[in-house]
Amino acid sequence: MGTPDSLEQREGRRLAFASGRLRIILELLLMALCGWLYAGIFEEVSFSFLAWFGLLPLFAAGIFYRPKRVLLYAYVWSYAWSLTSFFWLREIMVFIPFVLCLLLAVFPTLWALAVPFLCKNLLYPADVRLKGAEEIREFRQFNPFLEILFCLALASWWCVLEWTKSWLFTGLPWNYLAASQWKNIGVIQICEYTGVYGVSFLIVMINVSVGLALRSMFLPSKERRYRRPYPAMFACALLLLSMTFGAVLLKQRRAEFRDSIPFRAGIVQPNLSQRRNASAEKALEALEVCAGLSKSLFLEGKEKPDVVIWPETAVPYSYNAMSEFSSRYRMEVLSMLLKYQVPFVLGTIFLEQNAVDPAKVDIYNSALLLKPGRGIVGRYSKEHIVPFGEYVPYSETFPWLAKATGMGRNLTRGKQFNSLELAPDVRAGVSICYEDVYAYVSRNHARNGANVLLVITNDAWYPDSFEPAQHFANSIFRTVETRLPMIRCGNLDYSAVILQNGQVSAALMERDRRPDPSWRGRGSATLNVPVPRDPKPTFYTLYGDVFIGFCGALFLFTLAVAALNWKSYKMLLNAGLKQAETGDTQ
Repeated sequence: MGTPDSLEQREGRRLAFASGRLRIILELLLMALCGWLYAGIFEEVSFSFLAWFGLLPLFAAGIFYRPKRVLLYAYVWSYAWSLTSFFWLREIMVFIPFVLCLLLAVFPTLWALAVPFLCKNLLYPADVRLKGAEEIREFRQFNPFLEILFCLALASWWCVLEWTKSWLFTGLPWNYLAASQWKNIGVIQICEYTGVYGVSFLIVMINVSVGLALRSMFLPSKERRYRRPYPAMFACALLLLSMTFGAVLLKQRRAEFRDSIPFRAGIVQPNLSQRRNASAEKALEALEVCAGLSKSLFLEGKEKPDVVIWPETAVPYSYNAMSEFSSRYRMEVLSMLLKYQVPFVLGTIFLEQNAVDPAKVDIYNSALLLKPGRGIVGRYSKEHIVPFGEYVPYSETFPWLAKATGMGRNLTRGKQFNSLELAPDVRAGVSICYEDVYAYVSRNHARNGANVLLVITNDAWYPDSFEPAQHFANSIFRTVETRLPMIRCGNLDYSAVILQNGQVSAALMERDRRPDPSWRGRGSATLNVPVPRDPKPTFYTLYGDVFIGFCGALFLFTLAVAALNWKSYKMLLNAGLKQAETGDTQ
């Protein structure tokens, strides 16, 4: 029997346990703090430079800890990052960001879990791993090719996870890493080929390669010889090459930008508070505000617009309903059409008899194009409708779901990506609400012949948050992907014109002689829009997310190489164990 532990030994173990537990708690708090700070790369904080280095704590957790600890630390970092980035959702219901981010945190966590597996099985030879932890810590003879492959694989894995987030459970392609760089015009030009994921790829590549370089510099080693940080050099060269390529693309497209149709868009920004179930009095107020702002566009001395655009559901009543107010709504708009002889684009609720069941009425979130003497000549209905915002999934099977969410109706999904011909040779591909963050919507419009993008939106659901600014930043990339200019009309703010290179060229107001799309208030203005006459479809317009296919293939290839190394390690380990057993037997 062993001797019983002394009081000092038991106290020592207790203190060791307590200090270990305290260390874990402190490290968890530090990870949460780092995740919270990294959310600052997005609008309106906009510490965009931090995007290139802020993943280092997450990467370090993957490098220095075992998988179980990585899972814990990465999830805490990811939850803090996601919750801070999406905290504006509290303005719908307080609990929504806390619940949604439980799912969103899974994606960065999955990325972090790939770090220890690839690091161990790709960078360290099997024979080195057999020699034990001390030899692994001292090992510095890394293969530069495998180090670069390691960085490429992790950048690819991040992009694949972002892409998965864009379609899983209807998708939420919001606040990708690339969104932090929307003002960095030189970097985002590669989106014409890679989509938004190309910029995210570069950001992760820089983070990981810098992490490897710092690890080599500061970890103790018997080897004193300086090692060149080949992965960091490669990543910087890749970034420089991308920016140079972007500059070449802009130069090539410059002639196309010059050959444009001069077009004047009259933007109405009513700055109305959001009302899901507005009274007739509130609807009348909205109509009077929008009509008054529209009429101010035609005052003497002002440049006459070619079209007048109202934001999404500016008047919270259906344009074509049979109610008394809807009749007044129509009369007001038709009188302006007759007086000013200019087309109008209205964001409105549109009712249509169901083709299968005539007793049923389909409700659409639509953009109507009305022309003088002709009335409604075009309609685009929102194709990507919002779950629990515009419809309740499975509510026909479970009616209690609609009651629980307070939804009085389900909207119907639009049927096609049709353009609205605002003027001769000016074909607008419309995005309603947050459709402009979905690349496939703008891409389909471009494929179907649109030569200008039109966004009508209403961010008044989130008046006291970063949501409008983040929405705008995510929207910018659609112009570069399709090389089409964008007219953006918002209810609250961020009404502007964005050129094909992602640069804001005009807004309702200016600050320091520069367009200020963030101006919040009630106003209207006629903005000049250079519409390309015959734009050539971009690579991204034609082929979509081919870059994601490349990323997926690269990650799987790297995973296979790491798996083979792991298999070699296991074979050597088993052979060594058998040899040891044979020696003991003899």
